[in-house]
Amino acid sequence: MPKEPQHRVRVRLDRLQLVSRVLQTRTPPRLDGFEVTRDSFVRCQTTTATYARCRQFKSLTNDMKIYWQYAPQKAWLASWKITIVSDDLSGLSRDEIEPVLKHCRGYRLLLVEVAIDFSPSAGVNRQFIRRQAVFGKSHRLANKRDEHLYYGSRKSDKLVRCYEKSEVGSYRVELELHSGLLRRNGICVLDDLVHLPDLVHPKHLQFVALEWNRLSRHLARKLGDRSDGVIAGARRRTPSILRLQRYLRRKGVFNTHRFLTPRAVNNDVKRALNTWIRKFNRE
Repeated sequence: MPKEPQHRVRVRLDRLQLVSRVLQTRTPPRLDGFEVTRDSFVRCQTTTATYARCRQFKSLTNDMKIYWQYAPQKAWLASWKITIVSDDLSGLSRDEIEPVLKHCRGYRLLLVEVAIDFSPSAGVNRQFIRRQAVFGKSHRLANKRDEHLYYGSRKSDKLVRCYEKSEVGSYRVELELHSGLLRRNGICVLDDLVHLPDLVHPKHLQFVALEWNRLSRHLARKLGDRSDGVIAGARRRTPSILRLQRYLRRKGVFNTHRFLTPRAVNNDVKRALNTWIRKFNRE
């Protein structure tokens, strides 16, 4: 049997979350190919109670899981809130999602999480992300617990996690896209995921390098003799592209994206996103 070709960048659909009205019964239905591992009360995690119960399913063929919340505690809540989590190796396929959706009526996507895995040959690691990755307007969150990098937040349009994923032998960049961002870009149902590649890259994920010669010429015209000191300060901040941009803005250099040029790895990312959505739509 021929081996699957190795790719520098691979994209997987890692997680989906949706809300739906009921089609027939108010309790979660039986799902072919899944076993119920738990059905329990949901502890309230905020000041507002949402769903009273959650039924957990696990696939009989891989490590895919479904968390099906039901019994809403407020009249304005949808009848069901469903979170589908993929198997690490395969990601979510359309064939795995649609058996869930057939029980839903008028569903709407709340969260879409895309995992972009970079093989060692791509050269993407923690240092590379800090030096050359830009995630739209998202800023890095301080994190002292582990080696993960976080950008954005759970209350913003997106949350990005970057970390070593030993299970797949890759460095992973996870983009958790939230409902506001999805809704503004017309991604509400499964068929709308065809727009995801154009949404993700380059607006919310891009690898860049600074054009130092162009920046030096600009500073020389603007600051004269003081430009050398600003360039020296900028070079000290090269380990973090975001710190470098903040420094330049403090020195009066606005629209810093003018001095950024895309890296070649962006082509691999775009190709991987398009390959994934074509495969997803064929299923």
